[in-house]
Amino acid sequence: MQARMSWRARIRSIVRYHNEVDFDLQGIDRRSKLLNRMGVKMWVLLVVLVASLVANAPAHADEPHALGERISGKLIRGMVNLSTGWIEVPRQIYEVGTHEGWVRGMLRGPFDGIGMFFARTVAGVVETATFPVPLPTYKPLLTPTYAWESEDPSDGMAADSK
Repeated sequence: MQARMSWRARIRSIVRYHNEVDFDLQGIDRRSKLLNRMGVKMWVLLVVLVASLVANAPAHADEPHALGERISGKLIRGMVNLSTGWIEVPRQIYEVGTHEGWVRGMLRGPFDGIGMFFARTVAGVVETATFPVPLPTYKPLLTPTYAWESEDPSDGMAADSK
């Protein structure tokens, strides 16, 4: 007949047959710290790799800008549009007010501005998320490129001719 074991003796026998690291809480902390350090190292390695690829990319003669300039331009444009989409609300009030009258500007402008706020913010998210890849392209998704630029092409030509 088998003698009755205390609960402490049972736990000791279980621990003996299993790997002690599985029950070692300090070991778990050490492993998680190691994994965190490895994750940070992997991110740093990835950033360095992408930066070296962008810096060493050859510029083609038919392309107006180097690949690195187009990638960084798309990232900057995306981040700017993501953070300044709210400017579209007062801008649309002003645009509608100057072209169609201030009563319409005050009534319809906020609705146009809210719509453009969402469009510019989504375009900023898409451009920021896809900056290293030409998806859909490296060209701006919205016209004008930034919220503070004028939509009127005659203003752009006047600025270019100066």
